[in-house]
Amino acid sequence: MIKAIINGIMKLIMSLVSVLTAPIDMIIEQALPDLSNALNSFASVLNLISDVMGWVISLTGISTTAISLIVTYYVFKLTTPILFSSIKAAIKWYKTLKL
Repeated sequence: MIKAIINGIMKLIMSLVSVLTAPIDMIIEQALPDLSNALNSFASVLNLISDVMGWVISLTGISTTAISLIVTYYVFKLTTPILFSSIKAAIKWYKTLKL
């Protein structure tokens, strides 16, 4: 009974907040430009960088085996700390939620 009353009050509060913030949301949507333009610009910059990187690497004359080893090394070096920190966070969350 009490749980149903609390749920009803929470739904009422959420609907009131939604009604009150709807005009603000509409103003923000109209005032800010479309995000797809920014994403397209970012993608074109990344495309340009990848084209230039390929040209620079081919200009240096480094073999494909050496490039593969360098890329593998940096992928391992950059992803290992992220992997370990995410595993530690998952273990911490598990211990916290384990009760």
